[in-house]
Amino acid sequence: MEGTLFGNGERTGNVDVVTLAMNMVCHGVDSGLDFRDIGKVRETYELLTGMKVHERMPYAGDLVFTAFSGSHQDAISKGMAWRDAGKSGKRWDVPYLPIDPEDLGREYESDVIRINSQSGKGGIAFILKQNFGMGLPDKMKEEVGYLMKGISDQRHKELAPEDIYRIFEDHYINQREIFDIPECHFRQVEDGIVAEVTIEQNKERRVIETSGNGRLDAVSNAIKLYFGISYELSVYEEHAVSRGSSSKAAAYVGILCNGKMYWGVGIDEDIIKSSIAALVSAGNKTARGENVKEGREERIVDIMRYVQNHYKDVTLENLSENFHLSSPYLSKYIKEHTGATFQEAVKKARMKKARAMLRETNQTVESIAAGVGYETVEHFNRLFKKMYGMTPMQFRRQHK
Repeated sequence: MEGTLFGNGERTGNVDVVTLAMNMVCHGVDSGLDFRDIGKVRETYELLTGMKVHERMPYAGDLVFTAFSGSHQDAISKGMAWRDAGKSGKRWDVPYLPIDPEDLGREYESDVIRINSQSGKGGIAFILKQNFGMGLPDKMKEEVGYLMKGISDQRHKELAPEDIYRIFEDHYINQREIFDIPECHFRQVEDGIVAEVTIEQNKERRVIETSGNGRLDAVSNAIKLYFGISYELSVYEEHAVSRGSSSKAAAYVGILCNGKMYWGVGIDEDIIKSSIAALVSAGNKTARGENVKEGREERIVDIMRYVQNHYKDVTLENLSENFHLSSPYLSKYIKEHTGATFQEAVKKARMKKARAMLRETNQTVESIAAGVGYETVEHFNRLFKKMYGMTPMQFRRQHK
């Protein structure tokens, strides 16, 4: 039989001796050839011929014992099963199944998954977890997977772990294009947290004072007030970073705005700072997605903050007195700058508080209705259902 070692174009039409011989051994036929150090064979071949063995060449290529994310990923379990099947009493001169890389003087790259345009979300999440200690929320994995696959396809190349993390960092950690929050101060009050949030935009800083059920909610409310955008903090997860510095924590924030999810990630030694950093990244993506590039006038921010802080009993008349504006002018001013009437703004503030109480307390619906400023529970129920498409009790069962 005439052949060439790796069928690499030395002579067209000749058989690939290495692949043929190893396939024979896999089927229980002793080829009589010794490939226990196939790396040395390949090295000598490349030195003498000046040709390169392709990375996907059976048995000898660089990627033979590397897992690919996607349809090839089951090769890990199959390879291990075939290897174990040939373990007992094997010798080179006795037929066995040579799937174990050690049989060929190689190592199985179990910690490497190559990412290309066909990769699945599981492989990409595995790389971020295995190499960088980032445990993505389940709801975030699909978006990150599509992002990496799209970039791989655009570049026409596979992505190394370092490439993946760099892309992840740019898209989810370092989002500060529109604004940043360099400083926050908190104080505990009877029904939550009051925050003084410094928002920096275009090298200018403004301090927004807001309240919330917790620190992150208070900072989120400051962002909403400043930009005049409405969204829901849909996902929050945190964990210690399992690679590198053990003192760091990673936080993940998912913002739902107009049916679209925007993700942000923060990493810091302080879990509060990492949470705020994640919120800032997600907030920047939300603002950009909603085409909001500038903060609102300071006066409208102050007016809306007053409404949110006095939602239970605020009236247009006492709001007018507080800001030294006539009621007709103030009503028009609110509508022009928020797109909502004064009554709609009050209702929105009340319902936000009611939703938080339904989620976080065991108070009755009647008590909550009175607590947010409605005299009758029937009126509260009607308004709540009209706004959210479900009754307060249905909301509580869904979110408790």
